[in-house]
Amino acid sequence: MKISKGCITALLALSLSACASYYPVAVDVAPTVDARAGVYRSLPITLSSQDTRQNDYIIQVEQNNKKTVVIGASNNIKVQMQQALAEGFSTQGALIENDAPVQIELELQDVLARVIRGHISYDVVQQLRMQLTLKRDGSTITKQFRRSAQAEFPGRLHPELDKVTAALNEQLSLMVKDMLADTDVQQFVGSQS
Repeated sequence: MKISKGCITALLALSLSACASYYPVAVDVAPTVDARAGVYRSLPITLSSQDTRQNDYIIQVEQNNKKTVVIGASNNIKVQMQQALAEGFSTQGALIENDAPVQIELELQDVLARVIRGHISYDVVQQLRMQLTLKRDGSTITKQFRRSAQAEFPGRLHPELDKVTAALNEQLSLMVKDMLADTDVQQFVGSQS
């Protein structure tokens, strides 16, 4: 029996789309906030954010001899990070206002978890890079924040994306904690009197 090229191409496309359809289009991003109270005494700040990432996806699944699958965030990651920072600054005692003397801008530069297929497991390599720019009375400071982590999760056929998402959320939460605990940020915000 002879199979035509068109039939083989159609079967190959169907099998590839079946693999890709296993994965969701997006996952929930939800960083949590861990901040200590009493850092600021009702000091007003303005908080804004921008997303300058080159890609809008946050998870990239790489498997041998298969097309790379990318997965985005089902909610706006920039908004999630800004809200987490706002909650943290508020817990620390800052007042989030419009047109405050101190303006803080969060810039998302890189948020990616690469899921790489091994023999009986998946390696998850996470890279996060963000920047805070603080301005007050003509003074500006810029702080770069980076986090990277690697974990291994079992799985023969497909990675468990709930574990990958939880690991990414943990790194995003730690990034927020790093920003809120940064002494340069605290001194710059706290010196407005």
